[in-house]
Amino acid sequence: MSRISRYKTDLIIVVGFFVLPLLLFGSVTLGGRTMLPVDNLFQWAPWTAVADEMGVGVPQNGLLTDLIIENYAWRSFFVDSIRAGEIPLWNPNLFAGAPFLATGQHSMLYPFSWLFLILPIPLAYGWYTVIQIWLAGVLMYLFGRVLNMRPGSAAIAGIIYQGCGFLLVSAAVFPMVLGAAVWLPLLLACIEKIVQTTAQRKPTTLLWAAAGAVALGLQILAGHIEITYYTLLVMALYAAYRLISDAVGGRHEKKIWQGLLGLLRSRSAQAFAWLLGMVLIGLLLGGVQLIPFYEVGQVNFREGSASFAEVRGWAFPARRVLTLALPNFFGNPAHHAYLDVFTRETVPFGLNTYGELNPQGAYTSDWGIKNYVEGGIYLGILPLFLALVGIWGLWRDESDRLRRRQGAFFLVLSFFSLAFIFGTPLYGLLFYGLPFINQLHTPFRWVWPLALCVAVLAGFGVDFVNRGLVLSNTEVEVEKRREVFVKALAAIALLGGAGILLLLVGSWLVFEQVEPLVERLFLALALAPTAFASARAFYSYQFWQMLILGVMLVASAVALWLFLHAKRPWLPVVVAISLIILDLFLANRGFHAVNDPALLEYKPEMVAWLEAQPGEWRLTSFTPHGDKPFNANSGWLYGFHDIRGYDSIIPKQYTDYMAAIESQNGLPFNRVQPIANWESLNSPLLDVLNVKYIISSEEIDLPKLQTVWQGEGVYIYENLAAAPRAYTLPKSAAAVTGDPLTTMQTLDP
Repeated sequence: MSRISRYKTDLIIVVGFFVLPLLLFGSVTLGGRTMLPVDNLFQWAPWTAVADEMGVGVPQNGLLTDLIIENYAWRSFFVDSIRAGEIPLWNPNLFAGAPFLATGQHSMLYPFSWLFLILPIPLAYGWYTVIQIWLAGVLMYLFGRVLNMRPGSAAIAGIIYQGCGFLLVSAAVFPMVLGAAVWLPLLLACIEKIVQTTAQRKPTTLLWAAAGAVALGLQILAGHIEITYYTLLVMALYAAYRLISDAVGGRHEKKIWQGLLGLLRSRSAQAFAWLLGMVLIGLLLGGVQLIPFYEVGQVNFREGSASFAEVRGWAFPARRVLTLALPNFFGNPAHHAYLDVFTRETVPFGLNTYGELNPQGAYTSDWGIKNYVEGGIYLGILPLFLALVGIWGLWRDESDRLRRRQGAFFLVLSFFSLAFIFGTPLYGLLFYGLPFINQLHTPFRWVWPLALCVAVLAGFGVDFVNRGLVLSNTEVEVEKRREVFVKALAAIALLGGAGILLLLVGSWLVFEQVEPLVERLFLALALAPTAFASARAFYSYQFWQMLILGVMLVASAVALWLFLHAKRPWLPVVVAISLIILDLFLANRGFHAVNDPALLEYKPEMVAWLEAQPGEWRLTSFTPHGDKPFNANSGWLYGFHDIRGYDSIIPKQYTDYMAAIESQNGLPFNRVQPIANWESLNSPLLDVLNVKYIISSEEIDLPKLQTVWQGEGVYIYENLAAAPRAYTLPKSAAAVTGDPLTTMQTLDP
């Protein structure tokens, strides 16, 4: 048999992992559009002046702005620098200058980012996203096969992982998070194979260690240190568990301490050495990014840490558990209208119950108290049932002790992941027990390990529920219990789905009678009235969410029944894969931006005027009322030097300097803010920064500021007191002081 024939099924499945990402991102790859949220720029001056003329209305997804003002600026800067033959070590465009290459989130050193050097940047985003999501599915499939899943079971695990809410919502706004997260399944697969091959004395250990080292290096180069931290943590837990469980496993007749002594035996010691070497080499490969990041992190403004209570406050609220079944129950920033179930008309979101715009997102349905991107936890309906089957199978079937040991890890990890996600006191194990993690403030990120756990357990579940179709001579009692359990789950899904559908039909038919109850429920739900104009609008919006849930529950019941009764083993697998793809597609469609790349070519007249100004100078904005003319990082898109900025790495020396001008209330949101107070405009510290131009939608009457341009809803003022970019002073101008920032505000050399 040729190798191609031998791996034909695997090759078909690997190619098939392109289906879901191409369904979701086809318009921004094959369709010639861009997933950059360019339309978000047109909600601020100076772009607002031409929004109607350019055909830009309400932004498709206002939550994705980071992709255009941060990530696009990073990518454009490194692409332009490389094409100019320069290594972009330094970024002169933000914060009066700051390190660039060392900060990492630009993913410049990540090989998949080199796609941006080949394709036009607006188009490259779509293909980068599709490739990374495809890679997530393939690597999860590989991990499933390493765990001895059948191809169909591993394929289902891969679909669940690549389509999980965490990856898909991150893909829409945080490419570096997506790139860093896809490698965990491969790293766990390498750990598993190293443990197995060392015990079996196989020569392939070296290959798996090398693959793991390369994967870890790539993971680091993707540029998101937080995901790297969690990756190393999960790797360490899995490696320790597998080494210990192998040493203890199979020795139930002996004392536990005797089993633990097995860790000191040559095979366990060899496995540990291989694993340690894999990690060290991986860290060395990623060291070109990791070491500079560590250095720049030492001077970052985030030297303090939030309290344990504050960090728990950033976790999921308990009611967010509903999104495991109803991903859009709390609305969606990309939903701008709903289909009225009574009139069959599409109704755009406008004023809410209080006659105001939705404060969570104007003209959207979003009313959740958790950011939608941070709250992306949806995994599909059928995967949850399959994971329950997998858990039950691990508990009831003792025929495969290795699988029981493997599955136990993911069951326990899923429990702790849920505990961390919802901010239970168990998060203290991480907060107080591990170094640096109190700087992360992101218990909600554990939705990512949870997604991997559910994918693995669901794959085990498919193996368990489907095995009766392909195996013989299995234990009769286990088979009977398996059938009873799966039928019970199918009945629950069927009754639950049918009940929801009947409830929807019944409430729709007698809505006039139940409307007072709906009204009370609507008003009792915190923040719901801030997004919807009435209880009737809320009912119509939720009607369709519940309809999808009801249909998916009924379809899941059918899929479970097929696993037990289909005569062809492949049929229930194909049905399950199709259902999961449909479910995840419906939940995530339309979240990412889809725009005409030609919008990027528009240059406001204000920008053209600034480009014509000679010399070296910096700019800022004045926003006493909180508006955002020429929003943070916008100037970077045109090569301007700005004292403002939006980035997670900001030198503390600079934030201290800006705090001497006025309080920096934007730092918790990674921003050096515009000038907000009138008196700050007179600060000599502003002049020393070479701030020559100040942009504002306000009229400013100060002797030192002269109006030099007006239009597109903004004024540009020239600061007549701006100092040159560099200058010299005589020695007599030197001052010895313990507080140089205060002295600079009063001393005039």
